Amino acid sequence: MKSESGQPAIRVLLVEDDEDDFVVTRDALRSIGPGRMVLEWVSTAEEAIAAVETGGHDVCLLDYRLGATTGLELLSQLRRRGWRGPVILLTGLGDDEIDQQALEAGADDFLVKSQLTPTLLERAIRYALQHSRTRETLRRSQESFHTLIEQLPDGICVQQGDRLVYVNPALVTLLGCVSPKELLGLSSAELGATFIHPEDRAALPPDVREAFMAAKPVSPWEVRLLRKSGGIVPAEISQVPGMFEGQPCLVRTVRDLTERKQMEVQLLRADRMASLGTLAAGIAHEINNPLAYTIANLTHLEAEVLPGLGLPTSQREEVRKLLSDAHLGAGRVRDIVRQLKMFSRTEEEARPEPVDVHRVLETAISMASTEIRHRARLVRDYTQPLVVLANEGRLGQVFLNLLVNAAQAIPEGDVERHEIRVVTRSHAEGVVVEVRDTGSGMSAEHLEKLFEPFFTTKPVGVGTGLGLSICQDIVTGLGGRMEVASEVGKGTTFRVILPATSAALPTEVPRPSPTPAVSRRGRVLVVDDEPMVGVAIRRTLQRDHEVVVLTSAREAQARLTAGEGFDVILCDVMMPEMSGMDLHEELTSHSPELAERFVFLTGGAFTSSARAFLSRVSNPRLEKPFSSQELRELVQSLVTS
Repeated sequence: MKSESGQPAIRVLLVEDDEDDFVVTRDALRSIGPGRMVLEWVSTAEEAIAAVETGGHDVCLLDYRLGATTGLELLSQLRRRGWRGPVILLTGLGDDEIDQQALEAGADDFLVKSQLTPTLLERAIRYALQHSRTRETLRRSQESFHTLIEQLPDGICVQQGDRLVYVNPALVTLLGCVSPKELLGLSSAELGATFIHPEDRAALPPDVREAFMAAKPVSPWEVRLLRKSGGIVPAEISQVPGMFEGQPCLVRTVRDLTERKQMEVQLLRADRMASLGTLAAGIAHEINNPLAYTIANLTHLEAEVLPGLGLPTSQREEVRKLLSDAHLGAGRVRDIVRQLKMFSRTEEEARPEPVDVHRVLETAISMASTEIRHRARLVRDYTQPLVVLANEGRLGQVFLNLLVNAAQAIPEGDVERHEIRVVTRSHAEGVVVEVRDTGSGMSAEHLEKLFEPFFTTKPVGVGTGLGLSICQDIVTGLGGRMEVASEVGKGTTFRVILPATSAALPTEVPRPSPTPAVSRRGRVLVVDDEPMVGVAIRRTLQRDHEVVVLTSAREAQARLTAGEGFDVILCDVMMPEMSGMDLHEELTSHSPELAERFVFLTGGAFTSSARAFLSRVSNPRLEKPFSSQELRELVQSLVTS
């Protein structure tokens, strides 16, 4: 069987006794691409042995726990029965001890189910197949050993006695050498002292150190290699006995783990960003509820209550000023929450669209203002409006990170002497955004490593070293690039270059003209688990309409299905026990005419199901906090339609 690309499909045997985990693995394999992986699933050790003996599989994915039999025990049985194909162990929890046991038992890799993604699974399978085929070829073709290992991507060296007698080109390159002659003749002790990081040499378990020095077989272990030409490379070293030119030898394999470590960092980064986005959206939702009724109450107090208090003019104006200040403060909180929500969008939502560069910059500047204001003056040097294809939240993340970095490069307390300048301009390649600071600057040595994950020049506890690496990934993903120029003591300039686009920005929906006098009194149902929100809405609408407020979606369902009529149903999306989404779905099935009268109130859809629901239904919605005018106009338009 072949995939759409014409390449033979990889035949995968999954040994898994949990149906849910089978579904997760099956879906991950399907996501790799049509026909690229063919899966057979068995759930017991006996079925696995029978399936393996057919010889119809390329790779085996093996659950660590299979009832009374562990995956390690089954792996040993399979090897004894002659299965030489690759085996990848799957487990529910990461455990270094289990990982080590798996490798010692002959597993090719060890994956944690909770971290399983199509990309990670495909790479693991292809890596296992490559590694397995390499082993088998070495076993079957000792006579062509030399030719084979010349072509391997992994570093290989052969030791006879206590001296190296052969190194392949990959190892020469990996260790930063120019010629094999720099390595041939070295002893195990000399190799370790020259090329293994001192901290890793000191941390080697005694049995591994003894095996390495005595040239005995040893399971793979991770170390940092010191390249002769400079730099550090994470690597995995293993050694096994073999034959070379007819004589017994020890074969060492040195695998560059740089790509694997970067993938681990990306997975960790994605998990952290997803968690941060969920947290930000949840916080925004919790703030928007009290903010909604605070703004509504302030409006009602100013428009309806204050005129009837009969206060002297001076006192009335003083109260108006206090209310105006409170409105201003609430408005600032609303803007901050909206900015927070912009940065909470998930990866699935991060589809490029036309974005106003200056708008995103202003949002980032607002969020970074606390860091900036005590360190430097902010200067805007903008050109004409600029538009790029991007995701607003991701691009804002880049600008925010650059602004915060610029601020943190400047000491506090001398604002007038220091400056952070944000420059935008058109460029032959598209759009350029520069963030320049007059801070401490960086040396050429630091500039070379600036975009490496976990590299940071900040003090311990101030930064993780991931920010600029993330920024570079985002910008590169948008088809752009990042540049940096810096001089110690004079400051730093970060430059983001993005392709321009001719696509137009989304048009703003024009605000409707003021609502005319109410021509018909409607009946409005408010369903919101936050009592104060319902009270504020009733206070806003009760002059023009009959308003019924409920805090339970189940109670609302009972009254609606019993036949109670309403012109408009204002319903919160996220509620305990029964959500607004559930209520809408129930009514869609039984009373579709009522479902059409829904207006959804949302303080931020912070779950994937809520986001999917709101993108699917066509009902109007109001984002909390909304103004009294917005609420009145929308309700009146629906009542009279």
